[in-house]
Amino acid sequence: MKKIDAILAKQAIKRSKHKPSRILAEYYAQTAKESQNFTLKIKNDLDFFNAAIMIQSLQNKQRFESTYERERKELTDLWPTLSYQERNKLINLKIAETKKRSRSFVSASGATIWIAFFDELINALYDHEMNIFDLPQYFSLYKDYKKRIIPQTTYGLAPYCDAFIDITLLRKDEHRAVFYYEPLKTLYLLTNVDQKQVLQKIGFKTDYAFVNEDKERMIKVMDHYEAKDPAGVIDELVTSPFVSEETVKRLMKVRKKLK
Repeated sequence: MKKIDAILAKQAIKRSKHKPSRILAEYYAQTAKESQNFTLKIKNDLDFFNAAIMIQSLQNKQRFESTYERERKELTDLWPTLSYQERNKLINLKIAETKKRSRSFVSASGATIWIAFFDELINALYDHEMNIFDLPQYFSLYKDYKKRIIPQTTYGLAPYCDAFIDITLLRKDEHRAVFYYEPLKTLYLLTNVDQKQVLQKIGFKTDYAFVNEDKERMIKVMDHYEAKDPAGVIDELVTSPFVSEETVKRLMKVRKKLK
């Protein structure tokens, strides 16, 4: 498989040299730094996608909080006269609109998660109990929440499987997710066992244009790759639109030696 990896690497887009991805990674890191609660070190593709999950979570958090503060301010005169339940009902009506503009995923236990760096309890508060942020101990989560951040692998593959970030999911099960990332023209296999994540990838030619009809073939390619079946990988790739003519020639040389 190492020979195949080396051949495919020559035609693949390198994330570190891909200007849009590099700019996005810099934005992720700067946004995290400005939050003063966590830092992001992006050294590889897995770091890059996990950073995207963290930043999407932060954006959701800020969006929910802004909605709450805006509505609370508009109801300043009325607020003291309302019961807790009445306040919550009014806020939830506005939060419902915010949810339409936000992304979420579902945890293994069935909880809706808006903020991947918070546990299910805090997510439940943001989901339908934001009025509790009137209390000082919860209001502090607006700015200082470093101590409440959970391990990034807590929710496993769920953020990847529910369109929480901009990837094209091809297949998922309990421990694996196969997805395609268009900007880098790359097919990925992410495995998660005992909260340890491993990301493998196959880079396509730079001018490949994704179409839905290619999904099944992508899955077959990754099946062979995961099974460490070089002949199967090559046979699928050389008849696919995923690789260049030059790459086909190089792969065929390897294929002949496998007979």
